[in-house]
Amino acid sequence: MHRLVAIAAALVALAFAAPATAADKDCADFSTWRQAQKFYKNHGGPRYDPHRLDADHDGIACEDLR
Repeated sequence: MHRLVAIAAALVALAFAAPATAADKDCADFSTWRQAQKFYKNHGGPRYDPHRLDADHDGIACEDLR
């Protein structure tokens, strides 16, 4: 009985867990500017930049990689 309660509690905890998010990316995580720019655009840029890849907010990520 205790095992069933533990399993049920675990399932409830999983149901209410926060959704997984991508690990924070930095410009150093990309080999090329194109990779960084593609990631930036696919993850909200330029409207939303949770990874802070566009320091000057001009729509171009990781300009030092160019």
